[in-house]
Amino acid sequence: MVPVLQPGGISIGSGSGLGVNCSVHGPLKIGDNVMMGPDVTILTHTHNIERTDIPMGQQGMRVAEVVIGNDVWIGMRSIIMPGVCIGNGVVIGAGAVVTKDVPDFAIVGGVPARIIKYRK
Repeated sequence: MVPVLQPGGISIGSGSGLGVNCSVHGPLKIGDNVMMGPDVTILTHTHNIERTDIPMGQQGMRVAEVVIGNDVWIGMRSIIMPGVCIGNGVVIGAGAVVTKDVPDFAIVGGVPARIIKYRK
């Protein structure tokens, strides 16, 4: 059985903004005071690929909410993958591909994104 996509909402906290030419999809929760550079992409849907007996394009999609904490800076052209939770006070370097949860006050960068250091 192929799951049906359910529309998800987007909530954006006080003092937060999307950069020019960003692409975001729900379900998505953005906290307060989040800065987002240009061309950031936040994905919440992905193709199922588990079966090998049918083409991937016929396997349907899965939805996983993205949650972004407060006081986060997301650098230009970063990509955040489905299901990721980004903690409070996080800095995401430009061009990073975030595939896993990021703890509070971490600075991450790279492809895939890895912790470089902590702000505290």
